[in-house]
Amino acid sequence: MTQPGGPSPTGPGSPDPYPSEPGSSGPVPPGPGSSGSLQLLTLFGIPIRVHFTFLFLVVLVGALLAGTGEPAALAVATLLAIFGCLLLHELGHALVARQLGIGTREIVLLPIGGITRFAGIPSGGAELLIAAAGPAVNLAIAIGLALLITALGLPWDLVSESWPAALLVRLVLANALIFGFNMLPAFPMDGGRILRGGLSLVMSEERATQVAAGFGQAIALLLALLALFGPAQNLLLLVIALVVFFGASQEAAYNRTRLMVRGRTAREAMMTRFERLQPQDSLEWATRLFLATHQRCFPVVDAWGRVAGLMDRAAIVDGLAKHGPQVAVLEVMRRQVPAVSPDAPLGEVMRALQVRADLPALVIDGEELLGMIDLDKIMRFNEVTRRLP
Repeated sequence: MTQPGGPSPTGPGSPDPYPSEPGSSGPVPPGPGSSGSLQLLTLFGIPIRVHFTFLFLVVLVGALLAGTGEPAALAVATLLAIFGCLLLHELGHALVARQLGIGTREIVLLPIGGITRFAGIPSGGAELLIAAAGPAVNLAIAIGLALLITALGLPWDLVSESWPAALLVRLVLANALIFGFNMLPAFPMDGGRILRGGLSLVMSEERATQVAAGFGQAIALLLALLALFGPAQNLLLLVIALVVFFGASQEAAYNRTRLMVRGRTAREAMMTRFERLQPQDSLEWATRLFLATHQRCFPVVDAWGRVAGLMDRAAIVDGLAKHGPQVAVLEVMRRQVPAVSPDAPLGEVMRALQVRADLPALVIDGEELLGMIDLDKIMRFNEVTRRLP
């Protein structure tokens, strides 16, 4: 599964979280990463993270299968091997994107699969190639392992006295299923992006998205009917149908918004009138500003005009509970500040803000604070520009 853009909050010393635009190649320096994920390793310069829920899944599967007579070690090994194949799937997306000049911010493994977050937004032929690379990896693994099983004369049994044989057979089936599922021509699967990428070669990107989204919703309705009225009612199939339907709707809505902000920059949509705090201000004063204004966050600026941190609702409440109202803002402020260049593409800023919607991004030029921007401001900006000639 691919996802353009991604999180990249940075400190005040690095005001541009988008150092790699489409047209530049190589890995992208990462930010702190997705919330709730732990970085395992780095491959090809790309941070590989796993969401904490995946660890519970490993323990749960091992515990459930331990009582079925199947060795728990084999069950867990199968699960880990499948997620290894999912990692290769996501690396397929990332490495093809790199060849096309689009960097990758991170790969996150989830219990339902994986997500690759790019530094740019691929479209047209580039999107088609990048989306197709992941399923192609799984198809190659399935064919390669099937040939290996045949060459070695191993039994095609899911449960075998030979652990290696059973593991290989399971991986063949798993990769075939991953390939088939991802090739469904519906968002958010790769097949939906392949369809849109192919259609955008012969029509506008907006029209291609509409057609692909409509096709995906039609597939979702068919899956739902099959789940409800088929020979065997299937709750999992119904859940997949709902995911596909809403995924298609969200993709169409996001693409409309992305097209509206195309060519726009953070400078155009930022707010420039807002209250600031100083590091030596008391938490009591920060609380008064929080209650007296509509601001949710306050940049902390030192005597030289440089951004030192950020105070949001959580920092204020936690600071009051732990230190009382007289403590200096300096002691409790957030020091990792989401920051963007004033010339950062507004579409990229929007994608990054969607990861941490509770925090705005500070618009910084050099060391000068120019403004703040959040999702609400971008939506209001879009509402105004949509009505302009």
